[in-house]
Amino acid sequence: MAKLLQKTLMGEIFLFAVIAITTSVVSGWNLHRNLTEEFESKGEAIVNSISSSSVEILFNRDASTLQSIIDQFFDIKGVAYVYIIDEHGDIIAHTFVPAIPEEVLKNAQEPAPEPEKILMNDLTIEGMGKFIDISSPILAGVAGYVHVGMDKGIIMEHTNSAIGNQISLVLVIFLISVIIAYIRVNQISQPLNKLTEYAQKLSANDFNAQVNIQSQDEIGLLARTLTSMSGKLQDSFGQLEQAVSEATSELQVSNAYLTAIIKNLADGLLVTDREGRITQWNPALVVMFDLPVIDLKGQNCSEIFCSEIAELVQQTQQKPSEVVTAEVVLARHRFGQAVATAIHKESAPSTPAKEQSTGSVILIRDITTEKEVDRMKTDFLSTVSHELRTPLTSVLGFAKLIDKKLQEVVFPAIQTEDKKTKRAVKQVGGNIGIIISEGERLTALINDVLDIAKMEAGKIEWKLEPVKVEEVIDRAIAATSALFEQTSLALVKELEPDLPEVRGDEDRLIQVVINLISNAVKFTSEGSVILKVSRTDEGIITRVIDTGIGIAPEDQPKVFDKFKQVGDTLTDKPKGTGLGLPICKQIIEHHGGQIGVASELGTGSTFFFTLPISPDGQRNTKNINIDTLLQQLRGHVSTTSESNQGSQKTILVVDDDVHIRALLRQQLESQNYEIREARNGLEAIHLAKETKPDLVVMDVMMPQMNGFDAAAVLKNDPQTREIPIIILSILEDQERGYYLGVDRYLSKPIKAETLLTEVCLLLSQKTSTKKVLVVNEDISTVKILTEVLQARGYTVVEAVNGEQLRDKALAVKPDLIITNVDFWQQSDALKTFSFEKGMENILFILLAGETNHDYHSS
Repeated sequence: MAKLLQKTLMGEIFLFAVIAITTSVVSGWNLHRNLTEEFESKGEAIVNSISSSSVEILFNRDASTLQSIIDQFFDIKGVAYVYIIDEHGDIIAHTFVPAIPEEVLKNAQEPAPEPEKILMNDLTIEGMGKFIDISSPILAGVAGYVHVGMDKGIIMEHTNSAIGNQISLVLVIFLISVIIAYIRVNQISQPLNKLTEYAQKLSANDFNAQVNIQSQDEIGLLARTLTSMSGKLQDSFGQLEQAVSEATSELQVSNAYLTAIIKNLADGLLVTDREGRITQWNPALVVMFDLPVIDLKGQNCSEIFCSEIAELVQQTQQKPSEVVTAEVVLARHRFGQAVATAIHKESAPSTPAKEQSTGSVILIRDITTEKEVDRMKTDFLSTVSHELRTPLTSVLGFAKLIDKKLQEVVFPAIQTEDKKTKRAVKQVGGNIGIIISEGERLTALINDVLDIAKMEAGKIEWKLEPVKVEEVIDRAIAATSALFEQTSLALVKELEPDLPEVRGDEDRLIQVVINLISNAVKFTSEGSVILKVSRTDEGIITRVIDTGIGIAPEDQPKVFDKFKQVGDTLTDKPKGTGLGLPICKQIIEHHGGQIGVASELGTGSTFFFTLPISPDGQRNTKNINIDTLLQQLRGHVSTTSESNQGSQKTILVVDDDVHIRALLRQQLESQNYEIREARNGLEAIHLAKETKPDLVVMDVMMPQMNGFDAAAVLKNDPQTREIPIIILSILEDQERGYYLGVDRYLSKPIKAETLLTEVCLLLSQKTSTKKVLVVNEDISTVKILTEVLQARGYTVVEAVNGEQLRDKALAVKPDLIITNVDFWQQSDALKTFSFEKGMENILFILLAGETNHDYHSS
């Protein structure tokens, strides 16, 4: 039997059961109620009839007559009993056979609650059943009462009979309905079963199946529609299968092509999900990191690769729209450049970028060769630059000596009115000036190459301290003032008032501003150069604005690349090495700032850089001017040399280059010094012990023994440790020199004025020991002064209060004491040191208060 038929029959059975039960109950209740009302009405009529005709008989006490009256009513259907009681409750006539039941006697003896009304009560008599006891008073109860009992059993009998008949009728109707429903449902279910089977065949792609339903009703229409649809589905499915087959084939080809590309990709490929779990990789990545042959899928990249890779994944998820790069360390001491970006999924435009990201893709390229080539190029440039410095030192030094001799001796001796001779003298002087100028320009170019090489190698020395931006700007303007004198350009300075300090290397920052101003002048033929400094939320921003030729948009990203010259280098003469702006970029980024350019062709350029503001805690040292302090220090020490110039001083010059030795000899002999020469470190040690020179000027790069080793030997030998040593070299390794105990470290090419000043200063000190006591209640000021003085070769002792001052001064016996004016005025110990034994010639330098930025000496 079909499920539809089962459900229909069960529904009909349930429905008919509910209807039958409901109808039977309602009909039985109505019939019971109607019969009860009929019996009550009939009983009431009987008691009224008896009570109205029994008054006189009761008064006469005619029992037989009363008995005959009630007997005639006993034959009425439904009357179960009749009895009459007198006013005393005694039964005087009844129809009970053989005896009156006790329930009736008890009921007759109970007083009527309402004597004047007809009363109806239910009464149950054991052995007889249930009755409706109807009582009526005779003469308002004075003569007695008539009781008639209507049999309730007859009511129930009629009710049950009627219910049974009705249920039988309903059952017959139900059976007929079930048979009809079965036939009809069977007629419907069979076509539906056929349609179901047909649909199942269609779902199994059996489009050749048929369904035979000829009816014209909805089922027949549905069958014909399904048949038509199956034909169309067969055609569509065939086309779809063909399209899927073609797409699958193309996808397989594309997948194979993509897999081949990934496998043969020379760069390492790593794909992760948002949490950093690996989802894809290629063989090149395995080789780069020497990974074991294991399945990497699902593993966290932080457990497999270096921390830089995991950080790249985090950065791409934090900034999904940006491309992040980093240099990573590969296996076998190789290096890679990693480029990472987030993988985006298609979503609504309003969806946040972080929610659009599904992972990260990282491409790693092995840049070991490029780094090696770049290092070799840098080393080559550095080596060539260093090698150029030696002959350049000779050329520039001798040119300056020649110019000096010509100006002081030769030209004044030529007294002639001959125009040709005068013109020749002028030309010679001009040519010497050109040689010196071009030599200094070549020196600047070499210094640029060495600066970029040192910055890339991380060997540059940074002197970070609180710096006033106004002083940086003023010194840069002063250094470039000659450029504006040679042109018609105007320099406009716009500085915001009350600019805060920045923490940085003042000389390097000045170098940046000078370079930007110089570039502006080079590429601006008319108009002005504006130097504007202002404060922003990020820090201090400096802009150099010119009205020059401008820079094309495609060239702007290149201006900060090394050795790049924007424009056409075939038609435009290059104006420099292309290292100035890259050096500026390195300097600014080291200070935590940013540098950039905004420009349009024909309208000029704006170069700008930002610097973070120095913390407030470093403002206490803002009034310290180290350069002025050192000038004061050298000035005071040089005054003591006058008493020591009576005897000629001996200087030992050590250099493997004969021309450099000749140059130094001429420069120093012009100052009345006696010169000894040595070609290497071994000769220098031998001559130093033999001749006991007053000073040693030594190169570093020499055969047999370099200058560092020779200085170390001299400083550790009791016979020579007191001899001051000046290192003069093309190498810039001041830290190592000062660590060995040298007194000055100067770079080639030689600046004669600087060299002679340092020589005079050191000879005036007689020995290499220079003890300075720095006293200041501001600890940060003490630390800065200590670092600067130690870098200049001084031995520094620190004190922060009067007690430390006295104890350390008496123990160390310094040559110089540096303190501030306030401390000098408050301390009596400072003023009495000159009376202490061994401290008679002590020297003082006093730092002025905040209202005066100069330094005063005592």
